[in-house]
Amino acid sequence: MRRMYDFRCESGEKIERLATFDEQIVRCKCGKSARRTISVSNFNLEGWSGDFPTAHQQFDRKHREKLESERKANG
Repeated sequence: MRRMYDFRCESGEKIERLATFDEQIVRCKCGKSARRTISVSNFNLEGWSGDFPTAHQQFDRKHREKLESERKANG
């Protein structure tokens, strides 16, 4: 399975490429080798609780909307 990974070229350029998990080195567009680097995570945890604040806010909003629609339907 191919995924998007970050690579750093020998000349210092940072590139993104679709690669398999086993591919550690790819060829950069400049022709030099680029080694796979650890990417920054794309999610946010609260520092004190470890919760996903955006997921909690979304759950809370949907839950309140559902309750409101049920109240209106039941009169």
